[in-house]
Amino acid sequence: MASHKLKSINLRAARKSDLDALEALENQSFNYDRLSRKSFLWMLTKAHAILQVAVVDKKVIGYGLVLLNTGTRLARLYSIAVSKSHQGLGLGKTILESLIEKAEEEDFVYLRLEVKPDNSAAIGLYEKMGFRLLNRKKEYYSDGSDALCFEKRIKYLKPSPKFSVPYYQQTLDFTCGPACLMMAIKKFKPAFKFSVSEELKIWREATTIFMTSGHGGCGPRGLALSAFDRGLRPVLYLSHLGVLFEDTVRSVEKKNVLTVVNDTFNSDLKKRKIKLNHKKLTLDEIDSILNRGGVVLALITTYHFDRRKVPHWVLITAMDESFVYFHDPDRSEVDKHEARVDRLNVPVSHKQFRKMFKFGRQKMMLALALFKN
Repeated sequence: MASHKLKSINLRAARKSDLDALEALENQSFNYDRLSRKSFLWMLTKAHAILQVAVVDKKVIGYGLVLLNTGTRLARLYSIAVSKSHQGLGLGKTILESLIEKAEEEDFVYLRLEVKPDNSAAIGLYEKMGFRLLNRKKEYYSDGSDALCFEKRIKYLKPSPKFSVPYYQQTLDFTCGPACLMMAIKKFKPAFKFSVSEELKIWREATTIFMTSGHGGCGPRGLALSAFDRGLRPVLYLSHLGVLFEDTVRSVEKKNVLTVVNDTFNSDLKKRKIKLNHKKLTLDEIDSILNRGGVVLALITTYHFDRRKVPHWVLITAMDESFVYFHDPDRSEVDKHEARVDRLNVPVSHKQFRKMFKFGRQKMMLALALFKN
């Protein structure tokens, strides 16, 4: 009976004419975090997404939605639903297999998802299909319940790299550098405890005082000094040796402050004998650092994620023949459908990373390699 029903089911891309059916199916399936008709329309017309529907006798009886992360090779299963009349027939698995195939065709490497801890049927399906548990997100859903975060590698170019760096999300808009450094410290010193007070302490030590607006961000020299003082071995790679971000402030007084801070950092680097390389860090060198057990803090531009040219620190955690993987500590959301799980070990193609691993009119490349001392 089940087999006969499934044979008559057609899987296809959703259309605007399916909106009524999708809205009705959503309301029937969920009593929390529902997608509205407007959201479904956005997914169909504006989002970088895959929205598949299962149809039998011209009636939509299931759907699956995958969001494709802009600028990366990371896809996210946002929602999957099957009508009550067709549950228990394996349709959820069929829809998910189709979504995975479509995401793989788009050259996405990882598929991630969130699920309620008490949804044993869904968890069982995900585990049977090769998803692995990443972490648990506290109070994730609108009803206050937690979410379990799962991941599956869907495209293999070579064996998956091993990830061993704990994740920490910055708590303030201007502390991406300290957050990245704290993740590195935790990797090398497992007893280290993440805390907002330590995040702010590092920011006070490493800030360049002024940036384009608001609070100052942390420069590579200051972060290197903070890393050294916490027992790590830092190595700097700077394509530009002058005062960083000097062109982002107009006031002569502020420019003078930046110069004093830069000179002080340089003096302290010499006292601590921290190695500074005046060069652009290549992908081959990043790969060598990772193979020697290190990690890399890299300053990127966020333009390829959100179309804003903002300098932002990320922590490179792994690399393979096609992708660079990094932890992104950013706490902001590009859109309301994004999840924190999308910030862990983000896969970016080598070509895309080269584009984002530079900043400003001078196309500065600033990085800090960290090793266990």
